[in-house]
Amino acid sequence: MFRYEITVTGEVQGIGYRYFAEREAQKLKLTGWVRNLPDGNVEITAEGEKNILENFINILKTKHSWARIDDIKILQTEITKKEFSDFNITF
Repeated sequence: MFRYEITVTGEVQGIGYRYFAEREAQKLKLTGWVRNLPDGNVEITAEGEKNILENFINILKTKHSWARIDDIKILQTEITKKEFSDFNITF
């Protein structure tokens, strides 16, 4: 099991990107959270199996109609136990 700490840069605020990320993570049964950052980026922490997290990254890059993704930075950590029980938007 892995935890991905993700930073999405580009045009990702003011277009429902957090709600999109939350919905997609919940569909994939990932746990964690998503939030806007003051610099205009979006930060995501997601936990789950590596192949599912990789699928989530692909969805984040390509499936939102209005987003313009410039970059996605990922810090991945192998974990033995999930810290979160669900996936939510946080502020």
